[in-house]
Amino acid sequence: MEILQLILIQVVTFVVIVIFLRLLFGNQLRSALGRLQVLHQESLEKEEILNKELEKARIQAKNEIERSEQEAKVIIENAKKAAEVAAEEAAQAAQARADKTVQEALEKTKRMEVEVMATVEKRALELSAKLIQETFTAKGQETLHRQLIDELIDELAKVDRERLAVKVDRVEVVTSAELSPQEKEKIKKVLSSKLGFDVPLVESVDPSLIVGMMIKFGGLVADGSLRNKLNRAMAGLRAKNGKK
Repeated sequence: MEILQLILIQVVTFVVIVIFLRLLFGNQLRSALGRLQVLHQESLEKEEILNKELEKARIQAKNEIERSEQEAKVIIENAKKAAEVAAEEAAQAAQARADKTVQEALEKTKRMEVEVMATVEKRALELSAKLIQETFTAKGQETLHRQLIDELIDELAKVDRERLAVKVDRVEVVTSAELSPQEKEKIKKVLSSKLGFDVPLVESVDPSLIVGMMIKFGGLVADGSLRNKLNRAMAGLRAKNGKK
């Protein structure tokens, strides 16, 4: 079941990305479907390798559990033959050791599952970034980038002023590409209206955002990047699958 969930997360993530991109840039997306299918096939092959590694780890853990349980049974039987009282004490000690071994094996398997899931999500995010680069021209990426920036600015403009009432001496603006003068002016204008005073912008570029922008001021973070949207989508899928 866990393996099917991992594959389901990858497939659903892929479908969400394709639908999202198709709605924005249908013409460009159709011209790049060939490359997209190749990338998706590579991702599925990597997913298959990870699944095989996880299955191997589970088999090893199962064998270890069975061996530990068998050893515990042998110890218990030998203890019973020696003396009734000693057998009871030995049985309890053996059971404790067996329980400990089983618990350690289960914890080891769980850690490996978490690590594999983290690896799958990381590769899914890397694949998403690669899909953007391969599917869209530089102009197309810039258009999507500008659109996400405008969306975040519009969202900030709708937030109640009281929720953003923090004392700061600067605002950090992180983007996947440099801001245009018009975008800087729009950001300054909406922040000034919410904070009640002009605040300088400290800009930086982080390509790992894929496209879009993240704004930090005080203890608040407004993340409108595509990376954040994908992370939230995958988290939602995990939560949904966890309830089943």
